[in-house]
Amino acid sequence: MYTVADYDAMLADSVRTQAYLGAIARAVRPGDVVVEIGTGVGYFAVAAARAGARHVYAIEQNPAVALGPAVAAANDCADRITFLQGHSMRLTLPEKGDVLLEDLRGILPLAGDHIPSVIDARARHLRVGATIVPMRDSLWAAPSEADKSFRERHVKLGDAPYGIDRRIVDAFARQDWYRATLEREQLFASPVQWGAIEFASVNTPNVSGSAEWTLERAGCVEGICVWFDTDLGFGCGYSNAPGLATTLHGRGFLPFTHSVDAMAGDRVRTEIRASLVEGEYVLAWETKIEPPSGSRRRSTHFRQSSLAAAPTTRERLQRRRDDHRPARGAATALLHELLSLADGSHSLREIAVALLRAHPARFPDARAALRYATSHLAALEDEDASGEIR
Repeated sequence: MYTVADYDAMLADSVRTQAYLGAIARAVRPGDVVVEIGTGVGYFAVAAARAGARHVYAIEQNPAVALGPAVAAANDCADRITFLQGHSMRLTLPEKGDVLLEDLRGILPLAGDHIPSVIDARARHLRVGATIVPMRDSLWAAPSEADKSFRERHVKLGDAPYGIDRRIVDAFARQDWYRATLEREQLFASPVQWGAIEFASVNTPNVSGSAEWTLERAGCVEGICVWFDTDLGFGCGYSNAPGLATTLHGRGFLPFTHSVDAMAGDRVRTEIRASLVEGEYVLAWETKIEPPSGSRRRSTHFRQSSLAAAPTTRERLQRRRDDHRPARGAATALLHELLSLADGSHSLREIAVALLRAHPARFPDARAALRYATSHLAALEDEDASGEIR
């Protein structure tokens, strides 16, 4: 979850902030109703109010939104902004919006329930023909070297540093993708677009596409660099592409299972699939590197997925099958009793005393029981307040 300092860091990203402020000034007309998803502490909500919005509904799950009214008051627009803590997909607004503002991206626009939230907002929070900022995100990729931090963590160590074989760990680490600080000179070919998201019409959170390149130079190809360009509309936009000013989004790096010594003229083809699974994106990338016809060098084929980056056991997977029948163990019994006590008539102190009395072997003292009760019940109440079920 973002901290208050994180929201200031977002505002400090001049590339992103100036582009958004320019788009907001052009998108919002006097009298418009604006809906902002992911307002943070309300900086862009203030900008929308200043652009002439009759009213702004500023939605945010993070408790930091509690600062929003003070931010609005300090900018003389508190009477035109309503701050709502919760998930936009579980809130109902008193009126439809003329403009939707959002930036729920991470390294890529493929982050959590970003796209489902926009789809839902189009259907429930906006009038027909409303303006959406951003309008379009384009997804780009290019074969690349690894950045310095990845090399330090995964490449420089080798297969057996200090005589300890680490190959099995490296195989897992290279199934995940990473934030990177790659630059244009580290790419081996010109960028190719592999996907796009049209926010006015997108109807699925899943994105897939492919890209092909002919390498322009020889070197050690270690993965695929990915990034996005955003068209906010009204001539405004920005990109987190290598070679441009660094933004808070960074760039993404899809590593290969192992590096490949390639030559200029080699062909590279990558298929990328991003699938939303239980609120998180699973990225899969399949890559073929082929030397020119007639070469004696062999082709290379990688098939990878971030789903394979988390080691697990057969027993743990079995417990997540839909036909698994959970038994009431000690932890389940304790949680059941906790929830039965949360009936609105007992204080947390009283609940803790009851738990300690019933489970003396589980808690060393009343304070431990109170910590257990508070952490579980406060988290559930936070979920109720935000409309998010985790």
